[in-house]
Amino acid sequence: MSHPADGIFLLAAGRLPLGRYGGSLAGVGAVNLGLAAVRGLLADPALPRPGKVLWGMARSHTQGMNPARTLALQAGLPFDTPAFTLNMACGSSLQAAILAAQDLRAGAPAPILAGGSEAMSDTPHLLPGLRWGFRMGHRTLPDVMHQDGLRCPVTGLLMGETIEQLAAKRGVLRADADAWAAESHRRAAAAHAESEWLPHPRLDHDECIRPGTTPRDLALLPPVFDPAGQVTAGNASALSDGAAALLLARGDQLGTTPPLARILGWSEAGVDPLDMGEAPVPAVRRLLAAHGLRVEDIALWELNEAFAAQLLVCQRQLDLPTDRLNVAGGAVALGHPIGATGARIVVTLVHQLRQRGGGLGVATLGIGGGLGLALLVEVPA
Repeated sequence: MSHPADGIFLLAAGRLPLGRYGGSLAGVGAVNLGLAAVRGLLADPALPRPGKVLWGMARSHTQGMNPARTLALQAGLPFDTPAFTLNMACGSSLQAAILAAQDLRAGAPAPILAGGSEAMSDTPHLLPGLRWGFRMGHRTLPDVMHQDGLRCPVTGLLMGETIEQLAAKRGVLRADADAWAAESHRRAAAAHAESEWLPHPRLDHDECIRPGTTPRDLALLPPVFDPAGQVTAGNASALSDGAAALLLARGDQLGTTPPLARILGWSEAGVDPLDMGEAPVPAVRRLLAAHGLRVEDIALWELNEAFAAQLLVCQRQLDLPTDRLNVAGGAVALGHPIGATGARIVVTLVHQLRQRGGGLGVATLGIGGGLGLALLVEVPA
């Protein structure tokens, strides 16, 4: 891997162990989770200090104005460090990394810290209308988790309801989804993920993994969205709390620090919101075409498992090899802290490539509303 001055590199990549919904990280808050990740990543004195922070967060209610600025200053970065917060739902922190790469390519004067955090356990309920007073009658308490996170305002459907339609449309069966979900837990339990982790005093392991999960176990769970459907609590991504951080730099900003990986490119795509689960397909096709690559040229794939059925829809359309896809487990087993997930899959991709001798890798995900992102990285052999 050469170091041309205009190349974009990952100098550091790490994540907190992921906490289960209502588990060890409940009550910490998304800003504090992000702060732990940033402090952990920048604890290495050999790393150059970032000159900007781009941070993803999809449920920022109660976390104060512009959480990125708060965690930047609390992490000890100087007052002149610009910072802003992105909300692109599941794509928030991957888009943060893409924007950081674009900034660097355009001449940003210092490395950029990108990432994201989400405290799904701490999302509040709202009381609309209270500002102007209530006189009589019942009132509802909308759940931020549903209203601003899991329900598509365009279709009016919850994400799982769109996946039920997509799975039926593409011919993915419940048994297939359960089999992949069980395999995700098996791979996550067997993975050596310690190289990815940044320290947190409350948690030293990924809390959502259920070792020993079998397809037979998962077949006993009832469908959540449609009595005749297939999406269950066992083959959908686990709700979770977490944070992930990436330090990006140009070749002329590396100093003596050897990079973990080079960022070669990225892509975006849009599809019908009803088909949001397969948005990674056009994003990946655009990315590969732009770089003259084929699926077989990619050593490892990280495709976010928002739902096992959704992953299978994408895998089949792209013809992704099972033995190169989510080799350390995915969000079904690890959890899907929305604003952190994009950066989390990049962290996992880079560290897994390093464990396996390097090569090209793609991180991709679908986003509520019908959007897809994909990122291409190279880890030296």
